Amino acid sequence: MQHQTTPLVLPSVIPSNPMASRLACLWLLVCWLAGEPGRADTIAWFSAAGSTNLTSTNLPINAVFNFELGVFRGGFVPDAGNTAQWADYWVPAQRVSYNADNKFFTGQFTVVDNTAPFTIGTPAYIWGFQGSSPTAEWILLSNATWTWPAAGVMNPLALNWDASTATAVLGAIDTDGSPFLMQSAALPDTTASWEQWRLAELAGEPLSGPEDDPDHDGTPNLLEFVFGTLPKVAGAQVVTPLEIVTIFGQRFLQITIPRMGAHPATLDVQVSSNLISWDTGPDFTMEVSNTPTALVVRDLTPLGPGVPQRFMRLKAGLPAP
Repeated sequence: MQHQTTPLVLPSVIPSNPMASRLACLWLLVCWLAGEPGRADTIAWFSAAGSTNLTSTNLPINAVFNFELGVFRGGFVPDAGNTAQWADYWVPAQRVSYNADNKFFTGQFTVVDNTAPFTIGTPAYIWGFQGSSPTAEWILLSNATWTWPAAGVMNPLALNWDASTATAVLGAIDTDGSPFLMQSAALPDTTASWEQWRLAELAGEPLSGPEDDPDHDGTPNLLEFVFGTLPKVAGAQVVTPLEIVTIFGQRFLQITIPRMGAHPATLDVQVSSNLISWDTGPDFTMEVSNTPTALVVRDLTPLGPGVPQRFMRLKAGLPAP
C-alpha cells in the first residue's frame, strides 16, 4: 500500500508481484505472566491469541475494536437493561487495541494508588467496543475474582485476568472457543455524526478539521472518524487488505476497507492503471459487500499481460447536511 499526499485519499497498489503490496502489522509482545492472586499490584488482562472472536453480525473482530480495563464509579452495577448509563459511570484505567493479526488483546496495568473509584475491592471489568468510543458493538466481561487490588511496591507477581474465565454482562463468551471465544452485541441508536465525534474526540484540539492530523500519524481526522481510530494518539496505519480474486479464469484486484458503521461518511473507491487518471462508479468497480464493519470493492479491469498492475484508492467525505 502506498499513501498519496492528498490528505483524504488512501491508495493501494498491486505491482507485478502481488505479494509485495499486501499489508501486514507485526507486534512483538514481551511480557512476564505469573499467577498468585491477592499479592500483586500489576494486572495482566488479556484474551487467548488465535481465537475466533466475532461481532454481532458474525464478522471477525478487527483492529477497529478497542478494549478497556476499568471500573464503574458510585457502586453502579451494569446490566443489559441500563446500557444507556454505562458511559456516564465508566472510568477506564487502560485501553488497548485489538490485534487482528493474532486475534487477541492484551494489556498490563500497574496500580500506583487507590484513589476513588479505584478503591480496593471494587469490581473490575473489561469493556470491548468498536471504534474510539463505546458505540455500535459492545462486549463487557466480568469475573467475581476481578476486584481492584491494593497499590504497593513494584513486584514481579501479576494478577492474570483472562477473558476466557469471564462472564459476559453484554455480548457472549464461549470458553471452548467454538464457534467463537468472544462475540460482541449490537447497540441500538448509536450513530454519531462527524460533529458529535469531533466534539467528543477533539475537544480543545486546534487541529480539528477533517483534513487535519493532530497526532501526525499520516491519517487525517476524517479517516480516523471512518476507521474509528483515535485522532490524538498516533498509531499504525489501518490495514486495508488487498487480494487478487479469480473469477471465470480472470484475476481482479479487490480491497477491503474496515469502517466504523456508526460514523456516517461517503466512501468512494477509485481505480487506475497509471496513478494519473482515476475512474470510479459501476462501470469500473463493483461493490462486493457493504456492512457496518467493512466495505469490499472489486476492480472490474482484469489483470493480465496487457495490464500488469492496477491501483486502488479510497476517498472519504462527509455526507451532505
